[in-house]
Amino acid sequence: MARENQGLQIALIVFVMLTLILGVTTYLFYRQYDEANLRAQNSQAEAGKQTQMANKYQEDANELKRLIGAAKTESVDAIVAAFNEDMKKYGGSYPEESRFYRLLLEKMQKTIDEKNMELADAKAQLQRLEEEYKVREASKDPQMKQFEEARDKAAQDLAAEQAKYQNERTRITQDQAKLQADLQNTRKEASDNLAKVESKLKKTEDLVSKLSNIIDEQSTKLEKLTGGKIDSPDGEVLWVNQRSRTLWINLGRADALQPQISFSVYPGDVGELTVDHKKGSIEVTQILGDHLAEARIIEDSEAAPILPGDKIDTVLWNPNQKKRFALAGLFDIDGDGRSDLEAVLNLIRINGGEVDCYIADSGKDKYKQIGQLSVNTNYLILGEAPTEKGDPAQLEAFTKILRDAAQLRIPTVQFGDVLQRMGWKNVSAVVRYGRGANPADFRAKPEGGVPRKSTGNVSDLYQKRQPPKAPPSIY
Repeated sequence: MARENQGLQIALIVFVMLTLILGVTTYLFYRQYDEANLRAQNSQAEAGKQTQMANKYQEDANELKRLIGAAKTESVDAIVAAFNEDMKKYGGSYPEESRFYRLLLEKMQKTIDEKNMELADAKAQLQRLEEEYKVREASKDPQMKQFEEARDKAAQDLAAEQAKYQNERTRITQDQAKLQADLQNTRKEASDNLAKVESKLKKTEDLVSKLSNIIDEQSTKLEKLTGGKIDSPDGEVLWVNQRSRTLWINLGRADALQPQISFSVYPGDVGELTVDHKKGSIEVTQILGDHLAEARIIEDSEAAPILPGDKIDTVLWNPNQKKRFALAGLFDIDGDGRSDLEAVLNLIRINGGEVDCYIADSGKDKYKQIGQLSVNTNYLILGEAPTEKGDPAQLEAFTKILRDAAQLRIPTVQFGDVLQRMGWKNVSAVVRYGRGANPADFRAKPEGGVPRKSTGNVSDLYQKRQPPKAPPSIY
């Protein structure tokens, strides 16, 4: 019996436990079902709202399609393509961000209003012109009467003028016959005079041809005699002091010598004073007497120093008269690529020369000829010639001076030769740096420009020296 009660108790406990488990499980299942049902109801409500909004958007889209004139069934791509075509056709003048139908309609309405105003003004002007036309038509009859009277008077005047014309024509015919006879006589006289003039002209042309041939022959001979030579020396070195780099020359006040005039120096025993024989250059610093002046040595060579008895010469100065020059081309003394025309003019004037004409390179007279060539002009100094790519006015002025110099038979000389022959030396040469630099400008150069070589002899600086001799008296 006790075992049966124990079995019932166990069965009862198991049953109770199963009942509790089933209850809990059932509660959980029902709770999840309620939550799922609630979510479904919420989703259904939200779906209803979205459907309403979608219907509202569709109605708005259909209404917008109707407002722009598109069918409800027409796609958005087709509407956009039609819109772009309309904007391209009717709104091309508008910026991209302002192209839409409302602005385009406002522009069209504004244009229509303006055209309506212009049409109204045109109608008013047409009405005014019609009224003026009616007034003019009303006043036309008196004017027609005046025109008819004027026509009759003009016809009478024409008849009178025709009679005068006939009389004048008869008189002119008679005068023409007389003039014809006079013309025949005049032509005969002119023919005789022309024959005489042609005979004289032929003789003159023959004479001019002979004189031209003589001048050409003389010029050829003169070029052969003077070609490659410099004029006879202007003076001579009397005394030299190498220590002070000064010397005396036999030119002075009586020779119209002025300070700052430069000379080239040539050996005294050379027969021809050519540029190749040049020893150096000097510049006059002080006039000491009628035929005595002091000068400083600008350029010389230790291998061939300037000595007493050497000859001096310059192309710009003459003791008897001032030499006259003309300038043409670009004159660049310091090599910086820019014109130094003013410096050249001053250089010529300082050295006792005169400038008859030149081509201005600046100012209001740029590329114009200043002054004129003449038979008294001694030389035409040529600088760098202008190129065809330059200013046409500059090229024309340069060509004109060359043509005038050829007609006057004025000899030409290059500017570089003039600088050498006058003994000028550039003491402030331009040295370029960077891409346009010349490597030769940076190489070490010996003093005087001549490489020094050992001769095996002791320099005079280390030998006994005698006092310099007194210069010869000029009085």
